[in-house]
Amino acid sequence: MFDRVKAIIEEYLKRDDLEIKPSTDVLSDLGINSLELVELVCAFEMEFDIDIPEKDIRGFMTVEDIVRYLEADAA
Repeated sequence: MFDRVKAIIEEYLKRDDLEIKPSTDVLSDLGINSLELVELVCAFEMEFDIDIPEKDIRGFMTVEDIVRYLEADAA
């Protein structure tokens, strides 16, 4: 799951020079703002065919938070 999430982030940001790890902070380390995070979440929704409520997005502080959320939804 981490590899899929990482690939989506790299594709969205159109950069492959970032070192994305589970502990990577979504906003500060990746340099995206809250609007871009919402757009990124839309990419996850399309890839995994799920709906992510806006209130849940606030918990996406690190890449690992996103992975855990998606794994829990897939279970």
